[in-house]
Amino acid sequence: FIEADPGYTARTLLEELCGRLRLSKNGNIHTLIDLCVEKLKGTGRLLIIDEAELLPYRALEVIRRLHDKAGIGVVMAGMPRLITNLKGKRGEFAQLYSRVALALDMGNSLDREDFDQIAVDLMPEAEDQKIRNALYDQSKGNARRLFKLARGVYRTCDISKKDVSVTAIEKFSEMLIH
Repeated sequence: FIEADPGYTARTLLEELCGRLRLSKNGNIHTLIDLCVEKLKGTGRLLIIDEAELLPYRALEVIRRLHDKAGIGVVMAGMPRLITNLKGKRGEFAQLYSRVALALDMGNSLDREDFDQIAVDLMPEAEDQKIRNALYDQSKGNARRLFKLARGVYRTCDISKKDVSVTAIEKFSEMLIH
């Protein structure tokens, strides 16, 4: 698992991967690719990259080469801009995009059953249907907003020495940026 940062380059990505694989980070890009391929080939491993929309074209090409040469699976998660980065603004990255098997739009909200399970795991008080409903309504079913909401409600209730409640959820929700 690698979480890309805005400053990532092809080299930075490879150095990060080499570090995770306990390989030397010395050498040129070609050498680092070869080291990674040798270590990953035939392992059936999966390379997961979050914030992949931040990766420049050369880094995406490195990932393609690793996929092709090592036979590993790759999952890239990111904002919708990732698809544009993989295709190119004028469709010029056909070789890169041809490796994409699925492009899934996860949407902005979870299905209610998944949301409820996450809410209860995150906040045991959500066993109470009223708490769960308030979390769902105030987060609009969005996981990221749920995490921010739960963290803030716990912090607020801890400071005020009050129990988690529908009122606390609604009040803290007003402070969240939508």
